[in-house]
Amino acid sequence: MRRLFAILLITASGWLLHQTVGDHLGGAGPSFWPQLVGQADKPAFMAPVIGGLLCMLGGLIVFFNGPGGAALAMIGGLAVAGFTLTLKQTFDLDHILDSELAVGATMLMLAAMTASITRVTERSRKAAAHEVSERIHSSGRRIY
Repeated sequence: MRRLFAILLITASGWLLHQTVGDHLGGAGPSFWPQLVGQADKPAFMAPVIGGLLCMLGGLIVFFNGPGGAALAMIGGLAVAGFTLTLKQTFDLDHILDSELAVGATMLMLAAMTASITRVTERSRKAAAHEVSERIHSSGRRIY
Protein backbone atom coordinates (compact mmCIF):
# COMPACT_ATOMS: atom_id res chain seq x y z
CA MET A 1 0.00 0.00 0.00
CA ARG A 2 2.89 2.31 0.80
CA ARG A 3 4.35 1.80 -2.67
CA LEU A 4 1.00 2.60 -4.26
CA PHE A 5 0.94 5.94 -2.45
CA ALA A 6 4.56 6.50 -3.52
CA ILE A 7 3.59 6.00 -7.17
CA LEU A 8 0.68 8.43 -6.72
CA LEU A 9 3.06 10.98 -5.17
CA ILE A 10 5.49 10.64 -8.07
CA THR A 11 2.65 10.96 -10.57
CA ALA A 12 1.16 14.05 -8.90
CA SER A 13 4.52 15.79 -8.68
CA GLY A 14 5.32 14.90 -12.28
CA TRP A 15 1.99 16.38 -13.35
CA LEU A 16 2.74 19.55 -11.38
CA LEU A 17 6.18 19.88 -12.99
CA HIS A 18 4.72 19.29 -16.46
CA GLN A 19 1.99 21.83 -15.83
CA THR A 20 4.37 24.46 -14.41
CA VAL A 21 6.87 24.12 -17.25
CA GLY A 22 4.04 24.24 -19.78
CA ASP A 23 2.51 27.37 -18.26
CA HIS A 24 5.66 29.38 -17.66
CA LEU A 25 8.03 28.17 -20.36
CA GLY A 26 5.66 27.02 -23.07
CA GLY A 27 6.89 23.45 -22.82
CA ALA A 28 10.31 21.88 -23.19
CA GLY A 29 11.93 22.73 -26.47
CA PRO A 30 15.33 23.67 -27.86
CA SER A 31 15.40 26.90 -25.85
CA PHE A 32 14.42 25.22 -22.58
CA TRP A 33 17.59 25.88 -20.56
CA PRO A 34 17.92 29.60 -21.36
CA GLN A 35 14.23 30.09 -20.52
CA LEU A 36 14.67 28.12 -17.29
CA VAL A 37 17.56 30.35 -16.23
CA GLY A 38 15.41 33.39 -17.02
CA GLN A 39 12.66 32.14 -14.69
CA ALA A 40 15.03 31.40 -11.78
CA ASP A 41 14.29 34.69 -10.02
CA LYS A 42 10.48 34.41 -10.24
CA PRO A 43 8.93 32.75 -7.16
CA ALA A 44 5.69 31.95 -9.00
CA PHE A 45 7.73 29.52 -11.10
CA MET A 46 10.37 28.34 -8.64
CA ALA A 47 8.11 27.45 -5.66
CA PRO A 48 6.02 24.87 -7.59
CA VAL A 49 9.13 23.47 -9.26
CA ILE A 50 11.05 23.08 -6.00
CA GLY A 51 7.97 21.66 -4.23
CA GLY A 52 7.34 19.24 -7.10
CA LEU A 53 10.95 18.07 -7.10
CA LEU A 54 10.93 17.58 -3.31
CA CYS A 55 7.69 15.61 -3.55
CA MET A 56 9.04 13.48 -6.39
CA LEU A 57 12.24 12.76 -4.48
CA GLY A 58 10.21 11.90 -1.37
CA GLY A 59 8.01 9.57 -3.41
CA LEU A 60 11.07 7.81 -4.80
CA ILE A 61 12.50 7.40 -1.30
CA VAL A 62 9.20 5.95 -0.07
CA PHE A 63 9.00 3.63 -3.08
CA PHE A 64 12.40 2.15 -2.28
CA ASN A 65 11.43 1.86 1.43
CA GLY A 66 13.82 4.50 2.66
CA PRO A 67 13.33 6.56 5.80
CA GLY A 68 12.08 10.14 5.68
CA GLY A 69 10.59 10.10 2.21
CA ALA A 70 7.07 10.93 3.34
CA ALA A 71 8.33 13.87 5.39
CA LEU A 72 10.21 15.21 2.36
CA ALA A 73 7.09 14.79 0.24
CA MET A 74 5.03 16.65 2.86
CA ILE A 75 7.49 19.54 2.77
CA GLY A 76 7.17 19.67 -1.02
CA GLY A 77 3.37 19.54 -0.94
CA LEU A 78 3.25 22.19 1.77
CA ALA A 79 5.57 24.43 -0.25
CA VAL A 80 3.37 24.20 -3.32
CA ALA A 81 0.01 24.51 -1.58
CA GLY A 82 1.18 27.21 0.81
CA PHE A 83 2.81 29.33 -1.83
CA THR A 84 -0.16 29.19 -4.15
CA LEU A 85 -2.36 30.32 -1.27
CA THR A 86 -0.14 33.39 -0.90
CA LEU A 87 -0.73 34.10 -4.58
CA LYS A 88 -4.47 33.96 -3.77
CA GLN A 89 -5.20 31.09 -6.13
CA THR A 90 -8.53 29.38 -5.65
CA PHE A 91 -9.92 25.97 -6.49
CA ASP A 92 -11.37 26.25 -9.97
CA LEU A 93 -13.75 23.30 -10.19
CA ASP A 94 -13.96 23.51 -13.97
CA HIS A 95 -10.20 22.97 -14.38
CA ILE A 96 -9.20 21.31 -11.11
CA LEU A 97 -6.20 19.50 -12.59
CA ASP A 98 -4.78 22.78 -13.89
CA SER A 99 -4.83 24.39 -10.42
CA GLU A 100 -1.47 24.34 -8.64
CA LEU A 101 -3.33 24.70 -5.35
CA ALA A 102 -5.40 21.55 -5.97
CA VAL A 103 -2.38 19.51 -7.06
CA GLY A 104 -0.31 20.77 -4.11
CA ALA A 105 -3.09 19.94 -1.65
CA THR A 106 -3.38 16.47 -3.20
CA MET A 107 0.36 15.95 -2.85
CA LEU A 108 0.20 17.04 0.78
CA MET A 109 -2.73 14.70 1.48
CA LEU A 110 -0.99 11.74 -0.20
CA ALA A 111 2.22 12.41 1.73
CA ALA A 112 0.33 12.55 5.03
CA MET A 113 -1.41 9.25 4.29
CA THR A 114 1.91 7.71 3.26
CA ALA A 115 3.51 8.85 6.51
CA SER A 116 0.76 7.15 8.50
CA ILE A 117 1.52 3.74 6.98
CA THR A 118 4.15 1.75 8.86
CA ARG A 119 7.43 1.22 7.08
CA VAL A 120 8.38 -2.48 6.98
CA THR A 121 12.08 -3.18 7.39
CA GLU A 122 14.09 -6.36 7.66
CA ARG A 123 14.53 -5.76 11.39
CA SER A 124 10.76 -5.45 11.93
CA ARG A 125 10.17 -8.62 9.92
CA LYS A 126 12.67 -10.56 12.06
CA ALA A 127 11.14 -9.18 15.27
CA ALA A 128 7.65 -10.22 14.16
CA ALA A 129 8.89 -13.72 13.23
CA HIS A 130 10.71 -14.03 16.56
CA GLU A 131 7.57 -12.98 18.44
CA VAL A 132 5.51 -15.61 16.67
CA SER A 133 8.08 -18.33 17.39
CA GLU A 134 8.13 -17.49 21.12
CA ARG A 135 4.40 -17.97 21.58
CA ILE A 136 3.29 -21.07 23.39
CA HIS A 137 1.98 -23.54 20.89
CA SER A 138 -0.96 -25.67 21.92
CA SER A 139 -2.93 -28.36 20.22
CA GLY A 140 -6.12 -26.33 20.41
CA ARG A 141 -7.87 -28.80 22.72
CA ARG A 142 -9.57 -27.53 25.82
CA ILE A 143 -8.85 -29.34 29.01
CA TYR A 144 -11.67 -29.42 31.56
